[in-house]
Amino acid sequence: MAERADFALGTVEATVVGQALGVDVRLFPLRVRNTSIDPERYATVIRKVYTDLEQRRLSINGELNKAVRTAFALLGNHRITVSINGIDGIGQDIAVLALTDGRQALGITQAHGEDLLQFALFSDEELVEVLSGVLPRMRPASTGRRTIVQKEERAVSAMTARRQAEAEFDEEETNAFGNLQFTGVVRARPEAPARRTDESDVEVLEKVLSGPRLGGGYIIVSGIGRRGERLRSTPLSWLDTEDGRYLVRTETDEASGAVIGHYDPASQSGVANAIRDAIADIY
Repeated sequence: MAERADFALGTVEATVVGQALGVDVRLFPLRVRNTSIDPERYATVIRKVYTDLEQRRLSINGELNKAVRTAFALLGNHRITVSINGIDGIGQDIAVLALTDGRQALGITQAHGEDLLQFALFSDEELVEVLSGVLPRMRPASTGRRTIVQKEERAVSAMTARRQAEAEFDEEETNAFGNLQFTGVVRARPEAPARRTDESDVEVLEKVLSGPRLGGGYIIVSGIGRRGERLRSTPLSWLDTEDGRYLVRTETDEASGAVIGHYDPASQSGVANAIRDAIADIY
């Protein structure tokens, strides 16, 4: 049966515990402070961490709490990793890392501008629900599915074309997130029916994306496949606009080297389904 527990560690505390257990806690998207490389200063840091953990009952007579041991064991040995990194509707960072071994799951959350890491142990069966709840609530966009194709016209190799097109697509998407305008707290509204017009997909998206961006980010799923190979799912991002939320997926046409971006309106359940599918791709 999966363990359920919650505790918090500062990034220096997490680093010290991790080094003691042979586990690296410097995992994206967590922001982990550096520790001193001077042996004497580091010994002082270790003593302080030991004292603090004992006072908070996360360690008793030098023996780490069972929940802490379980969490760090999972950090060191897991099957699936999901990282969510972005910006919410009021301009604050979203940084969440989740891991699972197929039975026990661990979520680590770092609030905007804080050093503290919030650890939560829960069942693998709850993983998708927990992750989909990380994103602020937002209705799906009303435009229906839209697609953009970026073609490489110069005579270059397929691999070069793919890399260039992906770089252009990533730059546009990064610019979109970099130009976010925040107008206040975003509250979910009733879902509007998808609308289709005679406008092209490019025209529709240009109109929607010319307005304020209310948040966005990336969901990255990776892990170990059935044959022990390291895999990564299709890149997935979300973009919140005044019209609603899009999930954005990209793929490459191997024949032409063109990068195709699919903008899918997504509700909270749509986000959950996308994460579930991405995890299933690894398994």
